[in-house]
Amino acid sequence: MTIKKFDQIDSLRFFAVFAVVCAHWRWYGNTIMDIGPIAARGVDLFFVISGFLITLGLIRAKEKDQSQGTSLYKFYIRRFLRIFPIYYLTIFIVYIFWHKQMADYVWWFLLYISNFHSIKTQSWGVGGQFWSLAVEEQFYLVWPFLILFVPNNRLLMVIISSIFLSLAAKVYWALNAFPFWTPYMHPIGSLDALALGALLAYFFYFHSDLLRKWLFSPLFIFAVITQLCIVICFSYSQLYYPIFNVGIRTSFGIFCFWLIGRATFGFTGAIGYVLDERPLQYIGKISYGIYLFHDFVPGMLMGLKYPEDDNLRFLMNAIVTVGLASISWYFFESRILKLKERFE
Repeated sequence: MTIKKFDQIDSLRFFAVFAVVCAHWRWYGNTIMDIGPIAARGVDLFFVISGFLITLGLIRAKEKDQSQGTSLYKFYIRRFLRIFPIYYLTIFIVYIFWHKQMADYVWWFLLYISNFHSIKTQSWGVGGQFWSLAVEEQFYLVWPFLILFVPNNRLLMVIISSIFLSLAAKVYWALNAFPFWTPYMHPIGSLDALALGALLAYFFYFHSDLLRKWLFSPLFIFAVITQLCIVICFSYSQLYYPIFNVGIRTSFGIFCFWLIGRATFGFTGAIGYVLDERPLQYIGKISYGIYLFHDFVPGMLMGLKYPEDDNLRFLMNAIVTVGLASISWYFFESRILKLKERFE
């Protein structure tokens, strides 16, 4: 299968990071773009995208004429170059400005286990948004071995089993009244979304024609829209939170499965017109930097003459965040990413 660049997925990253930003900035009084609990699903869209792209890359590597050891080595080098440099630089800078707040738990960030710190303390703290990056790194510790060493005729069973493992864990946590933090931030709690992305990658690579038939089927489209309606209704309901968390990520993940799958083949019409917009694709391309920086920007700007108008505050925060992410991309990240070409 020829390697294809999924430009429309970059636009989906725009919507994912926009939802995350709206969810976090409302705590700083930027309520103008407050879209409520549904904004928390932005990180789930990121998880499904990551599961899809990582698994597809591993399957492609598996099909090359190279050993599993070589594939693992190249995978981890490429992940290191993409994630670690700007992440640790951000941690270093944030630690300088928020030393007192982070002194007791900065090691959790350095070891990519900040999600377990939040579960332990049941709080966000400075840099709380890094929990999802920790979850993804923990996913990377196990998933490449499964994809590369499990025979292809067993991969589908492994992926589907991962989804049900995640659901079973969340049922257990709900029945035993675990707090919100555990099903939301534990890597197994996020595994269903990541594995749904992996499931999409499996069908995209091995059964592309069948996947296309499913994704364009009116019945399948009706089913995923129903799933989305369930997510929206439950997100704004007052149902008991542990029960809410059992299947909500999986339900939204199924919608994301369809959304990302259609984007891989290319949306047309009105949706395609939106997803083909270059500004959206650009924001999606620099979304990692936006995710890293966005939660610190309002706090930094509050020390300046901060506008009272909600619209102006949001606009100022957005301009500064995108500006910082653009500087990071052009002068730091993109230059390091050129090294990835040596490990194709």
